Amino acid sequence: MTGHPGFGELLARLLNHRRKDVAWLFSTSGVPETELRAVVSGTPPRAFQLDALASALGLHAADLHVIADAPAPEPLTPRDPAAGAEVVQLVQVSMALPSHQRANVQRLVDEQPPEREEHPCASPLSYDQHAAGFGAMLANLLCANRNLHSVTAAAKILALLTEGRVYRSAATISGIGRGRVPLTPDLVAGFATALGIPVGVLATITGVELRDVPRPGDELAAEMAGLLWNCRRLTTTQVERVRDAAESMLVPVPDDAPSEDWNRVRHHHGRWWGAPRR
Repeated sequence: MTGHPGFGELLARLLNHRRKDVAWLFSTSGVPETELRAVVSGTPPRAFQLDALASALGLHAADLHVIADAPAPEPLTPRDPAAGAEVVQLVQVSMALPSHQRANVQRLVDEQPPEREEHPCASPLSYDQHAAGFGAMLANLLCANRNLHSVTAAAKILALLTEGRVYRSAATISGIGRGRVPLTPDLVAGFATALGIPVGVLATITGVELRDVPRPGDELAAEMAGLLWNCRRLTTTQVERVRDAAESMLVPVPDDAPSEDWNRVRHHHGRWWGAPRR
């Protein structure tokens, strides 16, 4: 598998995908046209350029730094890189809740104040994009830039947000990050869903040709991708706090409840806890 082709090539691909040119990008981002042409020609982008380009391209600035294989400034990095296990549990519970309760969970996340983790944070898991190419890029976007850290957490998030359509073991996610597992259209679509990035954009970046026209995005998956992103600013302790609040919204599932009417989440002391489907 080839390594990272350079941000200039990827920027050109994104412009072609959107049927736009450098002049449009200048007018939208404010980055001088001469600088943009230099970047497209291979000059490494600077941090302030990536920040300005991200909004124009419809991407998070932190994601564009990863795509460019450039270190992100500290304010753009996740607060606690290793909150993955708790984040997965929060997403799992939230997906089962009705829309008004999911909105309450999102509000709780937004209301968490800036806070430092009491214990030293683990270094975020990172793969070498220069050596492993787009597989490393996707793994870094999901594992490190969504503070999941572990490949196990990333595999669970992929399965949850795609409703099992994209299930891969932790070992396979690691293989993707190391460039040992080839990217397929299904994999790219699964990562796009979990990352909240349009599948056409991610396919353009990675150069993976989609077999079929992508079906419309799932609203719940898109909402959960947003929750996953917002959790980047929380410590593990804060995620646990929100998860506990979300779990308190679950109710006992009646013994005779039809499976199609209920989302079952936890089995505790012989009883299922969950939420009615709407």
